[in-house]
Amino acid sequence: MHTEPPTKSPANFAPPRSHAARNAVWVLAALGVAAFGWRWRDVPGDAMAAWSGQRPLAKIASWHYQLDKIDIPALARRNVDMLVTDFARDGGKTPLTREAVAALKTKPDGSGRIVISYLSIGEAEEFRFYWNPIWKIEKPSWLERENCAWPKAWMVRYWDPGWRDIIISGRESYLKRIVDAGFDGVYLDRIDMWEHTAPLNPKSKAAMIDFVADLAATARALKPGFIVIAQNAEDLLDNRRYRRTIDAVAKEELFFSKTGTGQRNAPVDIAQALASLDQMRWQWKPVFPVEYLLQASDIAAARTEAQSRGLVPVFPTRALDGGDPTTPVALEKEAGTPEFIKDKCLAGTSW
Repeated sequence: MHTEPPTKSPANFAPPRSHAARNAVWVLAALGVAAFGWRWRDVPGDAMAAWSGQRPLAKIASWHYQLDKIDIPALARRNVDMLVTDFARDGGKTPLTREAVAALKTKPDGSGRIVISYLSIGEAEEFRFYWNPIWKIEKPSWLERENCAWPKAWMVRYWDPGWRDIIISGRESYLKRIVDAGFDGVYLDRIDMWEHTAPLNPKSKAAMIDFVADLAATARALKPGFIVIAQNAEDLLDNRRYRRTIDAVAKEELFFSKTGTGQRNAPVDIAQALASLDQMRWQWKPVFPVEYLLQASDIAAARTEAQSRGLVPVFPTRALDGGDPTTPVALEKEAGTPEFIKDKCLAGTSW
């Protein structure tokens, strides 16, 4: 009697018959389970840390981001859980006093609030206390080029000991001044410079992770519990050491404005960024989107979208001056906007 040959469907496909083949299958399966478990090995401990109150920013439901036109009484009246502001006012010339920082730590209802100082670690700024005008002529070993998108901001070789002394390890370092002023933590900007300095240093990524880790360790030795928030550079979140060093991540232009102010970002870009940022949320650490939008309707929609994902957004002006973001501005004259960059900057001169 004629019979059909057996098919090779998953339902009746025969397993390997040899002992060696069976062992190989079991080894591969075990490795797969181990790899999956290893990737998520921190989740139980991180959950316990969050439940036991070891996530200082876990309860932040609102925040304000302002670096210019700092008015201490006006800032203190902001009814938010966290303030991110500058170390100095008057265009970076006058450091905030301990008394001023202390005043910002009380909300209008009398409850406490977290106050964080902005700190750029991947660029040097001409208006900072450490800047020497002669550097435009005789550059120190760590100084590179000026950023066309943000005039007076200069790329640095952040792995150079000279720059590390200015920011972290010097007797009067920028970090020590921030700690001494009474700030609860730092908001680190231009971490993403590791990408732009790769041609200068093939180990720029590892060097940036080391820089952030060293900064955090130094700060926490001076002030236990010191908070470190990273802005952008979400591609570093694949690194476990980096994730465990920082307390939160802020992300500019998550949903809008990468190529044009108010324009929706490409779906693939949003998806990739969210996938990276979710690694922080699995550690019960918050994500703070920063969106630069001009229309109230866009702000309302972006707020709803971010909050639906468990994110805590903020909507400042591009100038970060505390103003109304819906006030009309000439975008091609506003530093940092895609329109300004397109109008003023040649290829390769902005980052």
